[in-house]
Amino acid sequence: MRRIATLLAAVLLTINVSADDRHITFGELPKNAKVFVLTYFKDTPIKEVVIERRASLAQYELELGNGLKLQFDRMGFCTEISTKHGAVPAEVMPKKIVDAVKKHFPQHHVKKFENNGRMYEVELDNDVVLTFSKTFRLVDVDE
Repeated sequence: MRRIATLLAAVLLTINVSADDRHITFGELPKNAKVFVLTYFKDTPIKEVVIERRASLAQYELELGNGLKLQFDRMGFCTEISTKHGAVPAEVMPKKIVDAVKKHFPQHHVKKFENNGRMYEVELDNDVVLTFSKTFRLVDVDE
């Protein structure tokens, strides 16, 4: 009985949480997010812009016409870039991380880059996940 109640609560929470997602225009993004997109992707069409609200947190997601997905925090700072096909552009990642990937995994490319403020995670096309410190030191390789 307890499992059923827990499962029901999880389903209801999921339905309630997803109801807080809303499509917005590019102009409604925080300034930092707009500057980032216009700096690195100004010639790439924007397919979709969504704001996700969870409790008191807001997060913005953009899907570009080339298949890249971008996530921004409430202040407009990029927290994640991912793609299913192709590679995350090197110019949007710190140079020391790009150099480390080229050095240790020259035959692979980055399909996901994440910055949570404390560390960086890079997922390669072979599903290896690299974790870097704030100072761009490689601290973990999860194969």
